[in-house]
Amino acid sequence: MRRLIAILLLAIAQLGLAQTLQPARAQDGSLRILAIVNDEVVSVRDVAERMRMTLLTTGIPNTPEIQRQLREQSLRVLVDERLYMQEAKRRNFTLPQEEIDRAVENIERQMNVPAGRFEQAVQRMGLDPKAFIENIRANLTWGRLVRGRYFSTNTITEQEVDEAVERLRARAGQTEELVSEILIPVDSPDQEESAKRTAEQVLEQLRTRGNFSALARQFSRGPTAANGGDIGWGARGTLPDEQEEALAKLERNSFSDPIRSTGGYYIFGLRDRRRVAEASAQDIKLTLSQIMIGLAPNAQAAEVETAMALARTVRESISKCEDVEPLAKELKAQGSGSLGTVRLADLPENFRNAVKDVQPNETSQPVATPRAVHIFTVCERDEPKSGIDRTQVRNSIAQQRIALMSQRYLQDLRRDATIEFR
Repeated sequence: MRRLIAILLLAIAQLGLAQTLQPARAQDGSLRILAIVNDEVVSVRDVAERMRMTLLTTGIPNTPEIQRQLREQSLRVLVDERLYMQEAKRRNFTLPQEEIDRAVENIERQMNVPAGRFEQAVQRMGLDPKAFIENIRANLTWGRLVRGRYFSTNTITEQEVDEAVERLRARAGQTEELVSEILIPVDSPDQEESAKRTAEQVLEQLRTRGNFSALARQFSRGPTAANGGDIGWGARGTLPDEQEEALAKLERNSFSDPIRSTGGYYIFGLRDRRRVAEASAQDIKLTLSQIMIGLAPNAQAAEVETAMALARTVRESISKCEDVEPLAKELKAQGSGSLGTVRLADLPENFRNAVKDVQPNETSQPVATPRAVHIFTVCERDEPKSGIDRTQVRNSIAQQRIALMSQRYLQDLRRDATIEFR
């Protein structure tokens, strides 16, 4: 609640958005239509409410210039949200209430609001809870529509994942990052300057107040907007080069400059970074059984060769791990039998070299030591998991494609819609 009180006091100190918008309401009427999206309207009241929501939840200053930018941005966002919900209706899709409830719970935690007190908190801020919920519903619905369309028409092949994994392995010291994003789209050349100014303004507010989640929900048009821009953990090498370069320069809890990339301007927030170790062959775990053919102390070369020949013959008789114990008993080979499970790195070098490439139910070539000739049968082989998570790589590839599909999908809706601005 301290955070809410601080935000509210900030709004009052800035004279409050409600006062600044009062003349516009008095002159134009709160129900005056600003846009018609197919058969639905966006009114002065809708835009004013969205502007209040943005100012009070992000803490950005209430200045005439900010108001002008917000008015344009809010109108555009509300038009898009009408398109989202109309498309959902056309596809007979209804967002499960559970998803909205989870989103509200996340916002409560971020705003330090007691569980179940969302509506009261929003009302105390002078906002309409219904409008707030509709904003959440629209963004979540859009995310589901985009993902549904993507997964019905796109498949990430194992070859594509393999290629991405190989690119990652080629880079020394694997790194993955916990990232949030804000996407200010550029759908046509005439939007370039406006989008750039908006991105720069958002970045300025991030650097002075740092409320990334709130700004993402209000300004980002990417599919992650409803989640506060959260992309999650992503491995290096799966983003476009210009985005990779920007992320590599960031420190934890810092923000990138606006990055002009496919689809518009991106701002990234780096929440954390960790290094993923490459899997090492030394970490392979082997369950071994051995047959040990003893040698006399100071055995001559001919005796060693005889033992080696016997070991090679015995090796040919072993087709599976269970064959070792009966053969050892038949040979009366003391010290033979199960060695249990060991790390490859913990074996002596000559044994390690003998078994490092041996697969389950295969037997190594003989290895001579001063006391015996050894052959090792691998019963089980536990390869270490790669430091590169294939599922994570696949998800990262999908996230990039979903972002592009989101923009194209919205462009299609805008192109096919009848949108009239007044």
